[in-house]
Amino acid sequence: MDRSEAINPSNQKETSPQAPMPRDYDADPGRFLASTKVPAEDVHPGVAARLASAGMRTVIDVGGGNGKLASLLPDLAIRCLLIDLSPAMLALAPRPVARADGSLLPVASASVDAVAALYTLYHYDDPRRPVSEARRVLRPGGLFVACAPNRNSNPELAEVVPDWGRPSPFDGEDAAAIVGSVFDRPGDNVEVERWDGPFVTLTGLADAASFLRVHGMTEEASRAAAARLELPLALTMRGCLVYATKASAVTC
Repeated sequence: MDRSEAINPSNQKETSPQAPMPRDYDADPGRFLASTKVPAEDVHPGVAARLASAGMRTVIDVGGGNGKLASLLPDLAIRCLLIDLSPAMLALAPRPVARADGSLLPVASASVDAVAALYTLYHYDDPRRPVSEARRVLRPGGLFVACAPNRNSNPELAEVVPDWGRPSPFDGEDAAAIVGSVFDRPGDNVEVERWDGPFVTLTGLADAASFLRVHGMTEEASRAAAARLELPLALTMRGCLVYATKASAVTC
């Protein structure tokens, strides 16, 4: 992550809706789980540390999958409820969990310290809906965090990944503007941390095939594509984390 910037909601642009990414976590759980086979650190430890340093004690992890974030929080004295629609992922996730949609959270308004939605908002036709739900359930001063890769992430794989660069409803290029269009009340604050660098290196065929599998390829196709790559291969990872703080309650 190489820089952080404040977002002014009044300067945001509207983006055209794009086809959401498929939710194949039950039909093909191996695709998502292939990410655990690639030796690379993702955003989850940094997000967990940010939540702890901000004093967050209750977190809703929307689309939390098998618990990459939720599994880190108990050691930081943070209680987490993981929300997901996939029974396959919920079966692997740390407890407590609930099967629910991020657009309709089974949580009371203004009741939690933080909401995370990491690598999940591109599954929604309109990502503003789950972002609005997140803001609803946050206490005043609560923290929302989302992330997404850019459309132009991993340019080294453009020739082997089908539909490389295809836009989704929540890409890194537009993520801050989308979140800012919801967190736009007086006192709300939105920041973005962008990343753009060689954060992942595919050292061999197994790493490369697993990484390509995560990007929607079948096992057979990922192995064939990996064999076409010149390894080791450093990948230019581009994307962002968006942190939004709900305005604190007005006191007299």
